[in-house]
Amino acid sequence: MKQPTIRATDAALIRIEQVRANRKQPDAGVRIAITGRSNGEFVYDLALVFAGQERDGDLMVDGSQGVTFHTPPASAPYLDGVTLDFDRPSGALTVQNPNPLWLDPVAERVQSFLDAEINPMVAGHGGHIDLLDVADGKAYIHMGGACQGCGMADVTLGQGVRVALLERFLDISEVIDSTNHAEGTNPYYQAAKK
Repeated sequence: MKQPTIRATDAALIRIEQVRANRKQPDAGVRIAITGRSNGEFVYDLALVFAGQERDGDLMVDGSQGVTFHTPPASAPYLDGVTLDFDRPSGALTVQNPNPLWLDPVAERVQSFLDAEINPMVAGHGGHIDLLDVADGKAYIHMGGACQGCGMADVTLGQGVRVALLERFLDISEVIDSTNHAEGTNPYYQAAKK
């Protein structure tokens, strides 16, 4: 697998050095993973990687700036050419990513369908549905906003989203909800009342 090219601005490198110094881990790497897509943007997980705590299977990318970047193989194609920067007002590292949201044309069509047909309907109730991945004929989705934990999420998925996706996309044989509904505002997986 081709390793992505990842770089960091001077401001990001200074911030990384500060965090490593505060944690007394001057050689810690930085793990960057794409954990999903939401509202037309990638969702990232950024974390320090201490020596000995590297994750099996992660690619190690020499940033040639004194920082080793770690990335899961599934994220690597979408991280090629990214630049980490530091946003002073928020105090957070940001990712400038020139890549398209999807490299797989089926996944791109599914997300476009969700954005155009499904999300306008669930947005009226404060929710949104994002595609996480399409693999082996399975579409993995995440229900967010008011959909997460909503008592009607199962109905929305089963009678609306799943049916629409299976009818529209012959490449897809199964729709899997990857949402942890127990963490929503009104979780429908509630503990039994005594």
